[in-house]
Amino acid sequence: MGKIKQGILGGFRGKVGTVVGSYWNGIFYMKALPQNYRKGKSGSQKRQQSYFKELITLAMSLSNEDLVFIYPKKPKGMTRRNLLVKQLASYAAVVDKSKTVDLDSLATLGNAPTTDLPAVSVAANRTVLQISWDDVTYYRDQHPDDYPVILVANITQQQLFLVASPVMMKPSGKQSFDIDLKPYGRERDEFSGFMFATGQRGSKVGFGTLSVSKRPPWPPKKTKGSGDEKQPDSGPDQVPTKSLPSPQAKT
Repeated sequence: MGKIKQGILGGFRGKVGTVVGSYWNGIFYMKALPQNYRKGKSGSQKRQQSYFKELITLAMSLSNEDLVFIYPKKPKGMTRRNLLVKQLASYAAVVDKSKTVDLDSLATLGNAPTTDLPAVSVAANRTVLQISWDDVTYYRDQHPDDYPVILVANITQQQLFLVASPVMMKPSGKQSFDIDLKPYGRERDEFSGFMFATGQRGSKVGFGTLSVSKRPPWPPKKTKGSGDEKQPDSGPDQVPTKSLPSPQAKT
């Protein structure tokens, strides 16, 4: 901003060419007209913006309960969802000059181990999603009665889901189960997935957003004088999970 004390223009108000004159507190001022320097985004900026939008969309496809399951301990300095975005970004791939998240290479998130769990196969077949594993590993041999949780990635629609297995890990042999395909995508979609070890000896099927349609019945109320006392839960620690549909195991 320029201050006019004297000169061929003297003090003035209003627009003259590319400048504007104004008067305030006994002093004449001159300033340039505002200019619009906004330019269109470059191709690389648009690609980066699209990639960031993809990361956010993927992170938002999991609920807060899912995130607590994946990250039992809250990370320092960031939210669980921001940490998920950071981890997903580590699976970046470039396709036709555009960066994208390579969900087919997604092998672990949060505290899930990266080795010693059987590889998981996820495939759509008409109206069901088939989830199975067959590899023999040390962990599987040592924890045959565990009910794992499967992270399912819809590669086509860029979405993530957690699915509780209704079948045990078993020490060897192919284990599989089917779930209704509709909540997870379409028959022509491509899927991938990996396993979370839970250490749970019971199927982790809950109720809620994508839940079973009916809640389990409440236990009968205890009557006075029955002598029954509430016993502490001696089972394994419960890991919070997303409410999930009740899948039907294959026979």
